[in-house]
Parts: sequence; C-alpha cells; structure tokens
Amino acid sequence: MQNHFYRTLLIVVAVVIAIINIIPTIGWYSLEDTERTARIERWAQEDYDRAGQDVAFYTRYGWAIKRWSEFDVDKTITLGLDLQGGVHMVVGFDPEEIPEDSVLEEADVQAILLNTIQNRVTEFETTEPIIQALGTNQVQVQLPGEQDVKRAQELILGAGQLGFHIGVGPEETDNILIAVDDALDNGLIPFLQDRSFSNPFYSVPQQFIDRVKADIKRIEKQGGVIPENRLIAFSPPPPDYDKDADYTLYIVEKEAGLTGEYIQSAVARPNPETPGQWMILFEFDAEGGRLFGDLTAANVDRTLAINLDGNIASAPNINERIGASGSISGSFMREEAQDVAISLNSGALPVKPREDYSGIVGGTIGEEDAAKGVTASLIGIVLVIAFMLIYYRVGGIIADLSLIINAILILGAFAYFGVTLTLPGIAGLILTIGMAVDANVLIFERIREELAQAKSLSSAIEGGYARASSAIWDANVTTLIAAIVLTQFGTGPVQGFAVALSIGVCTSVFAALVVTRAILEFATDRKMISNIAMMSIVRPDSKFQFLEKRKIAAIVSVVTIACGIGYFASRGADNFGVDFTNGTNMMLTVNSENDVSVDQVRTALDDAGFESPIVQEAAASANDEGGNRFLIRLGDITHHDFVAVGAESAEGESAPEEAADETAEVAAEDDDDAPTVTVADDVQAALAHLSTVTDGEQVTILRSETVGPAVGDQLRRDAVNAIFFSLVFIMLYLIARFDWRFSVAAAVALMHDVLIVIGVLAIFQREISIPVIAALLTIIGYSLNDTIVVFDRVREDLALSKSRGLSFLTMLNESLNRTLSRTLLTSITTLVVVLILFVFGGSEINDFALALIAGVLVGTYSSVFVATPVVNILRTFAEKRALKLDDDGAKG
Repeated sequence: MQNHFYRTLLIVVAVVIAIINIIPTIGWYSLEDTERTARIERWAQEDYDRAGQDVAFYTRYGWAIKRWSEFDVDKTITLGLDLQGGVHMVVGFDPEEIPEDSVLEEADVQAILLNTIQNRVTEFETTEPIIQALGTNQVQVQLPGEQDVKRAQELILGAGQLGFHIGVGPEETDNILIAVDDALDNGLIPFLQDRSFSNPFYSVPQQFIDRVKADIKRIEKQGGVIPENRLIAFSPPPPDYDKDADYTLYIVEKEAGLTGEYIQSAVARPNPETPGQWMILFEFDAEGGRLFGDLTAANVDRTLAINLDGNIASAPNINERIGASGSISGSFMREEAQDVAISLNSGALPVKPREDYSGIVGGTIGEEDAAKGVTASLIGIVLVIAFMLIYYRVGGIIADLSLIINAILILGAFAYFGVTLTLPGIAGLILTIGMAVDANVLIFERIREELAQAKSLSSAIEGGYARASSAIWDANVTTLIAAIVLTQFGTGPVQGFAVALSIGVCTSVFAALVVTRAILEFATDRKMISNIAMMSIVRPDSKFQFLEKRKIAAIVSVVTIACGIGYFASRGADNFGVDFTNGTNMMLTVNSENDVSVDQVRTALDDAGFESPIVQEAAASANDEGGNRFLIRLGDITHHDFVAVGAESAEGESAPEEAADETAEVAAEDDDDAPTVTVADDVQAALAHLSTVTDGEQVTILRSETVGPAVGDQLRRDAVNAIFFSLVFIMLYLIARFDWRFSVAAAVALMHDVLIVIGVLAIFQREISIPVIAALLTIIGYSLNDTIVVFDRVREDLALSKSRGLSFLTMLNESLNRTLSRTLLTSITTLVVVLILFVFGGSEINDFALALIAGVLVGTYSSVFVATPVVNILRTFAEKRALKLDDDGAKG
C-alpha cells in the first residue's frame, strides 16, 4: 500500500509540474500580437526597476509567480521559423571597396562576412537561425521568433574586429567607476562585485548586466564622465548552462594597440590549464610580430585585453615581451574556439558591410497548411486512442490514460527545456506518442500470455511486467543513446530533434512502467477489474515459417536497395531540396486589391512545376502587414521551361492575356535572337493570375539573387558524424546486453531501412530537406525499437530451446511468431498516424510523412526478414568455424 502511495504521489507531482510549465505556452500564443508586445515592454521596465533591489526571497518568488500568471514568454515552447517567422536581413558589401592590392576575391570576402555574422547571431537567444550566401556579395539572415529589427541591425552590422588593448591600473579603474556611479546617483557600484584573488577585476552578476550596460551606454552618450581615451567593456555572455557565472568588467585604452589584420594563422586547441575549455593559438606575420613585441615590451606588468567583436575574451598580465605568437583563452567551447580561429584566419573584413534589407517575415508554412498539419496529427492520435479502446477494451482505457499523461509530460518538458517546435516537430511529437503505444502493447501481450497459463490477474500483471520490462528498457535505451549522441555531435535542427527525442523516450518509459502499472494495480487491488479481455490479431499458436523465406527476402532487399540507390545516384543534385542546394531567392509583390495568402502563392508555384518552394510573407516591421509582399526561395537557378497557362484568378476569371503571351514566349524554342527567360520571368507568369491588375505589371520583382544552401557543410558533417557515432555506441550496448552477432544484425537492419527509404524518396521524386532528415532520424529510432523487441524474445527463448532440443533456426521462428502480434499492432498504430499525416497533413509535411510510411513498413519487414536471418547467418558461421578449429586441433 505504501508503494502505491509513493508511486501515485510521484505521478501527480510530475503531471502538476508539467501543467504548470505548459500554461504559459497556451496563454502566450492565445494573446494578440499587440498585447504580446505591450507585455514584453512592461516586463523589461519591471526588470530594470527591480535590478539591484535587496528584497526577501518570498518577494522575488511572488514576482516570478505573477510573471508566470501573465504567460511569461521565457517559459514558453519556442516555435520554429516555419510556424512563426522572425527577423529577415540581407547584409552586403561593395566589391569595388576591396583594396586593389588585396589577395582576397569577392567570393572570399563573402565567405568572411558569412562567418562573422554566424558568430554574432549566437548573441541572440534564438534557435535554428538560417544564414545563407546570397548572390555574390550578400548574406541572408533569418532569426526565428525575433521581432526586434533594430537589435538585429545593431548586432549583425556592428563593427566586429580583433583588437589588443592595454588595460588601465586599479587606481584609475576605481576613479572612473566612482565618477560613473556619481553620475548615475549611486546607480553602478551597488551592482558590482569586489575584486578577488582569482579575479582581479570587478564583476557584474547576470541579473544586473542589462541594466549596467544600459546605464554605461547612456553615460557614454552624455559625455564628460568617462575619459575619451578610455573604454568600459565586458566579458562575453557566460554559457547557458552556467546560471551563476558573472560578467567581468574591464576598463582599457580605447584605441587598440594592435588589430587582428596582422594575424597569419590561428588554430583552436584544448586549454591544458582548464579542462573542458578551449583556447585559440595565433601567430602574427613578420610586421605584426614586431609591432606586438614593441607593444608588450612597453607595457610590462599591465594587462593586455583581447577584444573580440566588442567583448573582452581574456585579459592576461604582460610579464615580459611577447613575440610573434600568443593565445586567447576564455570560456570557449570547442565550436566557439573553432569559429574564432576561422574568423582570425580570415583576417579583418576588408570592406564595410552594409544593410541591404531588414524586416519581419512570416512563417514558411501558411496558416492553412499549418492548420492541416496540426489537425491531421490530432486526428491520427485520436484514431490510435480509439483503436486501443476497441482492441484492449478495459486495458485500452488504461493505456489511453497513460498516453494522455505521457503527452502532458512531453509538452511540459518541451516548455521547460525550451525545445524549438516546428510543424514536422509537431508531427514527430504525435508520432512519438503513437510509438509509445508499443510499450503498452508489449505489456498487455505479455499479460495475455500469463493469463493463458491460468494465473490470477494480479499475478499475470506482475509476470507481464517482469517479462516485458527488459524489452522496453533495451529498446528505449538504444534510442536514447542515439539521441544523446545526436545532442552532443549534432547542431541546429539535428540537435533540436535529438533533445525532443530524448524527452519523448524518457517520458514514454515512465508512462509505461510507472503510470500504466499504477493504474492497473490500483484497479485490480480494489476489485474494479477482475479480468482483461483482449482481441487477437493473430492466433497465439501461429507457426509461420518466416525464415524459410529468408533467401527470397534477401534477394528482394538487395534488388530494392540497388534499384533505389541506383535511381538516387542517377538523379544527382535533384535529390536535394533548397535546404541543401543553391537556388534563387526573390522578394516580390503581387499587385492585387485582394489579400493574397502564403498558401495561394505556394500552390501557384507548385502548379507551375517548382519543387518545394519556400514562401514567407514579408513586412518592413512588426506592425507592417507587407501589402502582398513575399520572400520566396526556390531550388531553381535557371529557367525551367514553365508552360502552365490558363490559370484561374482569385476572382475566378481567366489569367490576363499578358501572362499567356509571356508563357508562350517561355515555351518557345531556343533561338539566338530570342529574349533570355529567367526564373523571375517564370515566377511572374506563375503568379499573374493572383493579381487584379489587367493593364499593368501583375507581379513586381523587388529583388532576385542566387542563394546558397540553408544547411551548410559543417551542419552536414555534424549530422553524418552524429549518426556514425550513434551506431558505434548502440552496437557497443547491444554487445554488452546480447552479443556481437545481435549488434551487427541490428546495424545491418538499420542501414537496410535507411537505404530503402532514401531509394523510395528518389523513386517518388521527392526531395531531401531538413524535415525529411528528421524523418530519417525518427526511422532510426523506430527500426531499432522493432528489432530490439524481437531480439529480446530471442534471448529469452534461447535458454528454453536448449532444454527442448530445438535447433537455433526453429527457435528463431518461434520467437518471431511470439512477437508477431506485438509487431503488427505497433506497425498498425504508427501507420495510422503517418497515413493521416500523408493524406490530410498538407503539402509542407507530405514528404516527411512519405518517408515515415516507408520507414515504418520497411522497419517492420527488416526486424523479421533482415535482422533475424543475419543473426542466424553469423551464429551458423561461428559454429562452423568453431568445429573447423576443433577438427584442426584434433588432427594436430
């Protein structure tokens, strides 16, 4: 009874905490945009007024509760760029400003600008930004969820550089800080922490830094307080995980004694003095080495502040003259140090960056498609719940209660950890919940076996959990291993997916092993149920000879993979969507008296033959609706023989004659004297019917440039490395839990499934995009789950088969038959969800859903016809080898 109480208490506490975390998200996204803006401004003022106040704990706790009741935006689930849009900027430079004596070409300067911007964007508390090369002298930036255009302009366009500044002494520092404090009417010193032996500089706690920076900036603009040749600067923001770290305040000479333009090479290395942190080693050219030596020799016993993009990365003491090399040590992680090294190797930007465009863009998915995706996801999960009720009856009610609690826990964890939720993420969330049915199916099928042995319901429940737990643990631990490795090695969307997957795995195990069991035992102990009646999808004594078909299955698999991968290879770059390839980026206006939606524009481009166009509504500011202005990203960079004519207009009338004439020109045969037709011409013709203009330009192209891939080379390498190391660690776990044969078989089945899904996408001429990558990662988890459940039964039956004198092949067939019901049920429930997504989820999620359909089907197939036969082959090979060695030994 006491165990029941503590378990019930644990469940209630977990659900209450999850609901508390969910409420701000529900409330925040139900507010109007104007109300959200007003609250953010009011909260910022409140934070400023409260900074530095010495109040009791319960007062601060009261403030936090009040902020939570107002739907604190910092406590909400973040929506991705596809659902909410954000700030859109285009930053460029004038190629004519590149010095004539520079060895850098236009493409080099663009690459340097791209990397500078990438470093600065990390200042924003935003996830999964998009940063792309645009044309030959521009970079395009999109920051999901960000609405402050001015802040983005200041950060991205700020003059970033590396400078070596000489620090001022303690006495001068104190005098300047006292002067600033007096000017602020005792508004600075109360927020500073005294110097210490470990840190000879003043520091500022994180909760005060925004106020201190704002006040110092105000004093700088006022003038007359801080000497003109002095600069007050701060250390970079501490890592997100270190909530207790302070900012360090420095006062240095305003003019840099030396800049980074003289750096010849830079490399990132682990810091031997600070385990877990990295440093940057750099070397000057001959001129820089001479200047650096002179600078340090003249300032022995003073500090050398290393200013990197406006932040003091470190300020070591100069003990002696330093030659042509040095190091920058700070709180750098590996990726940060590598990025800094790249920037230093690139040298100072030889031209001044300029702002070519700044504004607000809407989500890449229109409201209609977003609504379709969410609705389809909900319909899918409702059907799964209904299926469980019909199939398991009373047990289905209990399983469904567990699923609902699981969904609440997942959403609560998403809010707590700040997971970015995209439309594919919503579908993945629903799919995770659908796959969580698998654990309940395992439990109920085991209970069925126990009841068949005439055991009481209580004993059957206990025995069912005892036998199902190992399979549940092994299946979910392997998936969790993959998720953890993806979190460590992946970046951007890959890392976001991994965090969401980790949360789903943990909550699903808790729901199955704790929640479902608690409800079952509670109802049984109180005589609320005396039996669990269940339907049966296959006969309990089925004896299908699966492995007799293993050779045919092997041929089918090899031929399918060969055809699919062969077709994939023949398509080449056509396999990859605009996320991975160069394309065309354009800003345009549809000249119409009517409102034109993102969905209408995307549908028109789809009908015209453009593959997976990305369309966003564009506005100059948060309060400007844009006036039918759109930002469009296409995979095409040249004219693609657009021939669609006679489209219907928004009013139901035929397209204007001008559009038909232009289309006819586009379709005309190539001729040396024929006008050049561009992608922009194709787009204008495709969208002409959306306009109400009959005697003018239906579509105005404001800008059109070639755009680089949204997914850079580093992200692709990180994703590949993450998947590789996931497989390595999973195989090691399986070796420990089973043996090496099972480990190799699982890896073979996994590769089999991924290759077939890639081939299916190629055959159906679908493109690989970021959502499809998420689908492939989901398939890895599903395939592993299915295979491990079969292997767990094989491991259990292996010990029993020896006493019964069964051959290994016969035992494998028995194990497959015993798990057949669970395999089919899990496949059915998961397929219900993804089929609904495929049919009703809208165009934006269609490729994602197709990949999942293929993955579920081939994952079910491979656990029976690939993984298990491979185990048999490896065991047979090992036995024959052992016999041969024995024979050789006997002959010897």
